[in-house]
Amino acid sequence: MPANLTPAYKAAEERYRAAVTPEERIAALEEMLSAMPKHKGTEKLQADLKSRIAKLRRAPTKKPDTRGQSHRIPKEGAGQVALVGPPNTGKSSLVAGFTHADPEVAEYPHTTREATPGMMPFEDTAFQLVDLPPVSEEYVEGWVFDLIRAADLVWLVLDVERTLEGLELVEGLLAGKGIALVPARLASELAEGAGVAEGEPENRPGWAYKETVLVLTGIDRQDAREDLPLLERLIEAPFPRVAVSSVTGEGIDALGRLTFDALKVFRVYTKQPGHEADLDQPFTLPLGATVEDLARLIHQDIADGLKFARVWGKSVHDGQRVQGGHALEEGDVVEIHG
Repeated sequence: MPANLTPAYKAAEERYRAAVTPEERIAALEEMLSAMPKHKGTEKLQADLKSRIAKLRRAPTKKPDTRGQSHRIPKEGAGQVALVGPPNTGKSSLVAGFTHADPEVAEYPHTTREATPGMMPFEDTAFQLVDLPPVSEEYVEGWVFDLIRAADLVWLVLDVERTLEGLELVEGLLAGKGIALVPARLASELAEGAGVAEGEPENRPGWAYKETVLVLTGIDRQDAREDLPLLERLIEAPFPRVAVSSVTGEGIDALGRLTFDALKVFRVYTKQPGHEADLDQPFTLPLGATVEDLARLIHQDIADGLKFARVWGKSVHDGQRVQGGHALEEGDVVEIHG
């Protein structure tokens, strides 16, 4: 019998892979166990998860290491985006311009020494940007690579006038740490262990294949716009890309849409029986998520008591009654009944 693992299980599995501490691993494993369908086809997997949880709980407690604790950034919003790039490419200016965060911005290299998170609004939701210290040949703190691995998406931020050398530098340094920046299609195929086309990266055990959006900064500078057509022909990496300016705001809307789509999430709205829908604060879910996944996201008790739901949306009749396994779509309004 196939396991038919849910999107919620797969999301928890990704959190387990990115976990740093035993506590984070236990929490992710417990979430995987909770999200797993309970039938004969998953009995062995259930037993394996329970065994791993028990083993982690029996492990001796190590003395807490206070170094780098501030660099574990809890995820918020529709997804976490790590800003990666060489010195002086404008990463901190983007975070300062697009969010309410206040990273240090200066014209000299290596201004950023800490990870600085901030929420970038997009329509009626937001995703989390994390400004990181630059990737350079001089020195990179080890925790920077840990945060890149844990992020849902990477913005590869390069100055439009130094794009090619910056791209080569970053890809080379990340490869030395077992991290490859790849476009969306390839990231999914490598994660699933599928074969890839000739000339593309192989699926190497232990490597992190991070879906990447190429962000070209400095488009507001004189002559920079004229360089774009030539640059487009020279860049071999098939990343989705957008040119932006933190000074004029050009490209922000396009970058927001590109980022939201790359995160592979969608929005649904909820309503209470007899009341209007709450269209101000959507829930974001991974593509393919179900009514049961939404209920679990709201609260486990709601998921446990779920009997059925009514859904308003493009793929259903208004108020259509559905069960917990019904797959939701962008813009659906859901009324949960327990």
